[in-house]
Amino acid sequence: MRNLIHSFDVTQWGHSDKTIVLGHGFGTDQTCWKPQIKMLLDEGYQVIMLDFAGATAKTTEVFDPLRHQSLYGFAEDLIMLIESLNVHSAVYIGHSMGGMAGVLAQNGSKDIFDALILLGSSACYVDHISADYIGGFSDTDINGLLHAMQENYAVWANGFAPLVVGQSNPYLSYSDFTQNLLKLRPDVAHSVLKAAFLSDHRADIDQLDTTLYVLQTSIDHAVPMAAAQWLANHGKAQELLEISTHGHLPHITAPQLVNDAILKCLRTYEETC
Repeated sequence: MRNLIHSFDVTQWGHSDKTIVLGHGFGTDQTCWKPQIKMLLDEGYQVIMLDFAGATAKTTEVFDPLRHQSLYGFAEDLIMLIESLNVHSAVYIGHSMGGMAGVLAQNGSKDIFDALILLGSSACYVDHISADYIGGFSDTDINGLLHAMQENYAVWANGFAPLVVGQSNPYLSYSDFTQNLLKLRPDVAHSVLKAAFLSDHRADIDQLDTTLYVLQTSIDHAVPMAAAQWLANHGKAQELLEISTHGHLPHITAPQLVNDAILKCLRTYEETC
């Protein structure tokens, strides 16, 4: 167990019988949740965080191109970690692809999470017009993005960062997020983003039998509001909370707004327990 926890750099804050597990998205690691930790501790939760495979130099060592060619590999890692920590009935908060990894983990092991809060997550990034589904991208868009990553990763990172960060803010500059991307091994980053962007987990959302809350910013170039609304209309989703800011990283760029939304979800959930 110790090797597993070390490999994914698992950290734990506080001691409580109420547990929050935080899962980050692409281009970030567990440090992205720093603005949320104190708030969650003040609410009486213990907080568990991890770095997904490939997110840092350490976790690149456990990245497996075959295992992690889909989000199921990341979900399996999450299940192993939660079971090794002997955590039960936790609330999972996941950002972007980390949110969908939490959904898959819950479907694969029904008793690890009692509720899920998804921030900026999407069940499918590709438009499926015949099914009246708007994911935000065409196949051509995604293939072009992945090709650009392979052609010149540094140039791609400098162009991708402003789209993800959104409007200028004092918490995270375009250059800061670009540097985060440049810390990643390019082939691993390409593989991880490909796993996320080419995934289609709409059927997994429909199978989810766990309370779900959806948080989404007003403008997000990675996840349109239509995709977030789809999530909120399927599975056991309770509601969609719109966060009045721009960008794909609001837990970093607009932390108080995100904290308020998370608290609303947690308090609503606790009232129903």
